[in-house]
Amino acid sequence: MTGAFDARLEMLRCVTAEVGAFALGRFHRLAQVAVETKGIADYVSAVDRDAETLGRRLIRLAYPDDAIVGEEHAGEAAAEYWLIDPIDGTANFLSGIPFWAVSIAYVRDGEPVLGAIALPALDALFWSALDGPLHGSGALPQLPGRMPMAFGIGRNRVWKLEHRLELEARLEAQGFHITNLGSCAASLAMVAAGRLAGYVEHGTNLWDCAAGHILCKTAGRSSTITFDETGLVAVHATMAPLAQSTATT
Repeated sequence: MTGAFDARLEMLRCVTAEVGAFALGRFHRLAQVAVETKGIADYVSAVDRDAETLGRRLIRLAYPDDAIVGEEHAGEAAAEYWLIDPIDGTANFLSGIPFWAVSIAYVRDGEPVLGAIALPALDALFWSALDGPLHGSGALPQLPGRMPMAFGIGRNRVWKLEHRLELEARLEAQGFHITNLGSCAASLAMVAAGRLAGYVEHGTNLWDCAAGHILCKTAGRSSTITFDETGLVAVHATMAPLAQSTATT
């Protein structure tokens, strides 16, 4: 990685941590947070929007000419741009469940090349460039040399139910316990940290998985992102070749 990318990665780490600290402060004062919906079972709050605004402001302080795309405030992608999911797992966040994430990536020529994920309520932060290594701080260090029993599956209204259930059945036949943690970004961070054997979700968005994809690859996991004809994304991240062959069917 070039010196310029070293600087961007350090800035990314700092911004993700700061946005995470901001969101955590609001998480501890949930009674003051108003809940809105963007669609059926699609929740949002002022915290999501304010967290993204903060992330955008911090990035622009360092790189005022860079393009930024975010879940809440949109934006136009360019050849290189920042991609922000201010709170992935908003339903968990608004329910007082600590499994949610701040996910920020840097995308170049359509491919994520830098990624950071904060799990503020779990006191964990992970960040990496595509050429590695994976960095982490806080209470969830990597657990090398072990195969977890749990395999994460995402759930959304786009992914066909019969496809997901077939995949779950095949993974269960391999001896995995299927779990849904309610956050794509946080689940991918758990794969990178060696705490989930894998994670698969179809019909998600790039901002949900771009940073986690980077973390998984630099941790030595098999991770792929593929787009469908509507622009939605399927992400497959696994620790073992056997699980990967099942996940891609």
